[in-house]
Parts: sequence; C-alpha cells; structure tokens
Amino acid sequence: MFKEIRKKISLWNALTLIAFLILFIITILAVVQWSLKSSGEAYLENVAQAVIHDTKPTEGTGFMGTSVHDQLGYEYLVWNENRSISSQQTDQQAMIKSGYALLEKDAKDPFFSKVKVGESEYRVYETQFERGGKTMTLQVFQNLGSENGIMLYITVYLLSIGAVGLLILIPLSYILAGRSLKPIKENFDLQKTFIADASHELRTPITVIRTNVEVLEMKEDEPISENMKWLQAIDEECDTMANLISELLTNAQSEVNQNKDEKGMRFSLSQACAESVKKLKPVARELDVKLTTSLVSDVMFNGNEDKIKQLIRIFLDNALKYTPAGGQVSLGLSEAKRNVTISIQDNGLGIPKDEQKKIFSRFYRIDDARSRASGGSGLGLSIADSIVRGMGGKIRLDSEPGVGSTFTIILPKKKIQSFSDD
Repeated sequence: MFKEIRKKISLWNALTLIAFLILFIITILAVVQWSLKSSGEAYLENVAQAVIHDTKPTEGTGFMGTSVHDQLGYEYLVWNENRSISSQQTDQQAMIKSGYALLEKDAKDPFFSKVKVGESEYRVYETQFERGGKTMTLQVFQNLGSENGIMLYITVYLLSIGAVGLLILIPLSYILAGRSLKPIKENFDLQKTFIADASHELRTPITVIRTNVEVLEMKEDEPISENMKWLQAIDEECDTMANLISELLTNAQSEVNQNKDEKGMRFSLSQACAESVKKLKPVARELDVKLTTSLVSDVMFNGNEDKIKQLIRIFLDNALKYTPAGGQVSLGLSEAKRNVTISIQDNGLGIPKDEQKKIFSRFYRIDDARSRASGGSGLGLSIADSIVRGMGGKIRLDSEPGVGSTFTIILPKKKIQSFSDD
C-alpha cells in the first residue's frame, strides 16, 4: 500500500516539477524575446534618426541596451515621392523588392514589421520625413538571424538544465516521498501492533473465563460453595479486563488531549507527591521495599492535580514492582526558576541500554513474566509519557542493569497546561 502511495506522490511531484519547469522556460523566453524586440526597435529608431539627420546613431535606451544590435549592423533604403530610391545602404536586390512591397502599403505613420529577404528574416522600421520640401520614406533593416540564434541558444540551454534537473529531482522526489511517508508508516505499524497486542491481552482473560465457565457447566449439579475457586478465577479475570480497558481508554484519552492548552488549577505539588507516597506505603511494606521522599516544601504548580498524582503513582508503582525485597525507592521534588523536577529512583533490576527507548511503547514489558504476575499490562509508562508530553515536559532516564533506575520528570512552570477527563 505504502509503495503505491509513494509512487503516486513521486509521480505528482514529477508532474508538478515538469509543469513548473515549462512555465519557467516559457516565462524566461518571453522576457528575453520581449527584451530583444524592445531593444531592437529602439536601435532601429536611433538609426533612422541618424540617417535622417546625417549623424551617427546614438546609444539606445532599450531594456537590454543596443550593444547587441550595434554589432549586427543595419541596412537602409530612402525612397522619394516617385517611389524611386534616393539613397541606400544595401546591395541586395531582394531587400529592395521587399522594401518596395512595404512601400505599397502607403502607411503615413511609423511602423515596425518583419520581412523575408531571401533565406533571412529582417526587422524593418519605416518612417517618413521631410527633405527639401519633399516627403521621403526611410526603411531601416536589421537581420534577425543572430537574435533568433540567441533565442534558440537560450531555449536549448534552459531545456538542458531542466532535463538535468529532472533527472536529479525525480529520484530525489522518490526518496523524499519515502521519508515523508516513514512517520505515517511507523504510526500505521504501531496501530497494527497496538491492535494485535490489545487483542492478545484481552484474549487471555477471555480464554480463562471461558474455560472456567465450561468447568462450571460440567459441575452444574454441585453446590456453588464447592466451586468458589472457579468463580473467583472468573472474577479475577474480569478485574484484569476492566483494568486493561480502563488503561486503554486513559492512554487513548491522553494522546487525544496532549496538544490541548487548558487552564489548570494552582495546587501544592509538594502535598500531591506526599499523598501519592502515603497511598503506596502499604504496597511497599508488603513487598518489603523501603519507600522514602526528598521533597522541597511549598512547591506550587498550575495544572491538573489528578493527572500529576496519576503520573507519580505510575512511576512509583513501576519502581516498586521492579525493586527486589530489601531494596529502596525514593521520590524527589525540586524547583527551579522555569520548571519543576520530579525524580523517582530505585536500586532495582535496572534497564538495559537497548531496552530504554522501548519502555514507553504500549504493551512493552522488559520482564514479561513478572509483569503479568504482578498484574501489569505494559500501558503504565505509555500513559505517563503521554501525560508528560501533554504538559510540555520531558522524561529523562538514567539506568544501569543490576544497579537501578532514575526517572527524571521535568515540567515547565510558565506554560500552564493540563488534561481534561471530558
């Protein structure tokens, strides 16, 4: 699918480039042609005035000047009232015939035209003037061969540059199309993986529930009291599914809302951290893990207090799960001029370097067996990452296998952002 899209994008880019190139070449040629015509006509007018007053042609004022036309030179014919040649600067009989044909038009006003003289094309300027009380007609000719040659040269030059440009830009367009589609493809692959992982996570409890229901159906004659373990297993799997669906909704909601700027309430971040730790103290005691704090007092923050507490709870819960009995987890809070920093440190299992970039992916687990045993779905850190990004913050991870991990959450104070549960 993406290969076809890439080809279509490349094709449209190529067609756009070709259309732009054609328009560019036509525009350049039109400007050059207009410039040559304008300067050529200005040159012939100057020559005509010089011939009439028997002086040398002055420098023209055309768009391109008249230096090109000066080099090409000119020829002229002066006709009297009887349509006989009074003076001339040409020895071409074909030019005289062409001049006479123009004279037949009997034009009173000056005009420019183009005539064919033998195999060559000429620009002609015809005007009338008075000499000795008689009306004379002057025709000034200039060969357009060099001017046409210039136009041909520029056309070939522009087409050559365009062809080379297309040979470079079309493959480049194909490469750039692939790069532009890469994030979309990655996101599409992530969505497919997410759907597959979610289906897998939901399939397991459904299978367990179905199995237990089948066992109960076979024991329909037995009293309920003797089959409580099957009902408890069903209840546990229902809780697992409920928690998983709740986390999926939270994760989806976080991604939808992470770009929304919403006004948050001002609250004590120090107190929120302390309350989060207090709620998890019983869990830490049960796991035989020491849970400590290092909190700066009276740190105020603008945001969604519930989301902040959820964020802290996710990281603390994750640290407690991966810290062995006798270990320690510490929550720290500090404040700077522009941001606040929340750190969660443990001396647990640690995270290998190649795993550290993956831990915020949905359903990703480092120790899959242990996570399942502890009820983890692999969505917690993904939700936390969405919350932090939604607040304009960032998460830094320092971890070493066998030593422990430190998650540092940096949240900006100036940008007031929070999540809405709507």
